[in-house]
Amino acid sequence: MASEQVIGKLSVRVVRGSNLIVADPLTHTSDPYVVLCYGSQKVKTSVQKKNANPLWNEVLQLPVTNPTKPVKLEVFDEDKFTADDSMGVAEFNVTDIYDAAKLDLKHASDGTRIKTIYPVGTNYLGGESHVSWKNGKVVQDLILKLKNVDSGSIVLQVEWVHVPGVTL
Repeated sequence: MASEQVIGKLSVRVVRGSNLIVADPLTHTSDPYVVLCYGSQKVKTSVQKKNANPLWNEVLQLPVTNPTKPVKLEVFDEDKFTADDSMGVAEFNVTDIYDAAKLDLKHASDGTRIKTIYPVGTNYLGGESHVSWKNGKVVQDLILKLKNVDSGSIVLQVEWVHVPGVTL
């Protein structure tokens, strides 16, 4: 099989991080950036210098080939001379927004909540996540709690972008 068909795109707005760990004991700060991985693809935000509560507000695009694969997120501390330190990991499912994108929503009123995902043991949610219909698009708001670290969460706004000619 040559290449998997792209069935849609995720437009992921990495809004902000809060209460991130101090990865740099010398300066008592961190220089965080976020990496999103999906399959073989990797996209990342800019580095926010010396900031445990960074505001990125950057949009990253990921083509989706298989909605059952989760998007993996990792926060790193940029280091000049050594390997960048991990400041926590999280992931989120594409299935929730994908299932909503398959629905016929053209008559739904703006702001309609299609689905609510609750924080449970197996997911990384730091609060309820809502998949909604806004401005003619299927969007999902997420607060992801970082694992493998003492503290920190990342706020994302994900939007499903239809690819012309693809029927879900």
